[in-house]
Amino acid sequence: MNLIPILKELWQRRRFVAAAVAAAALLAVLAVFPVSLSPPSLSQRSQPHGRGTVEILVDSARSPIADARRDLTGLTARAGVFARYIAGGNVVGRIAEDNGISVKQIDVAGPSPLPGQAPGLDEAPEYHPYGIAISQPDELLPIVQVETRAPTVREARGLAAAVPAALRQVVRTIQTEQGTLPGKRVEFRVLGPARAVPEDDSPGKKMAAAVFFVLLAIFVLLILGVPRFLAAWHGTEPDVAAGPSPGKPARAADMLHVSRGSKGDTRAERGPERVAPWGD
Repeated sequence: MNLIPILKELWQRRRFVAAAVAAAALLAVLAVFPVSLSPPSLSQRSQPHGRGTVEILVDSARSPIADARRDLTGLTARAGVFARYIAGGNVVGRIAEDNGISVKQIDVAGPSPLPGQAPGLDEAPEYHPYGIAISQPDELLPIVQVETRAPTVREARGLAAAVPAALRQVVRTIQTEQGTLPGKRVEFRVLGPARAVPEDDSPGKKMAAAVFFVLLAIFVLLILGVPRFLAAWHGTEPDVAAGPSPGKPARAADMLHVSRGSKGDTRAERGPERVAPWGD
């Protein structure tokens, strides 16, 4: 494709191009960044936050992990149960207490909690500054993974680090009440310390640039395409001044129009000729 004619055409319509650039930039900013007029300000839609992770191994007093002959099916099933149990109100409440925050500020996501273990979670979902997500990444292994979200990296790491201890305390209380023997108790081992990293999921400048270029391309196509469409549309109308088309018989009105357009002394204008009688 030859770009020279296109560039010349855009240069001839440079006012429209300038308006398209301004409109694309304005729409890109409005799509990514909230704009405040009082006072004038421009900010991102979401602020950076911290995300923490911790993995918990559901084990027993006589651990089968080091014995290749032992089956892990029972522990794997228990891991699924404890993943649901962590989502309940008792463990989450203990985590919130250890970190000095309100349990109402924590969003809990994961497997459906066990019946009666999620007080206050029947309310309408709402975004809160803290979050805990529980999952079992591998259904064949007795491992529970917990991801946390907080306004800072330190708080996200604190939430993740508090999960194993809170789970041990709640389960130990149940074991003591039920009189479970020490050799038959479930144990929770942490697979490495809790980790946390900063994260920013706001659209940012890259998203704004992508929106700008997409909108600018659409506007340029309209600038180039609309005149061509209008020219093609008007080109389909019959042109009477050009005369009859080749191969098409001319109408009487057209012939009269052409006759009048030639000389001023046409027969139509002079009227019927006077024929001289014989002998004049």
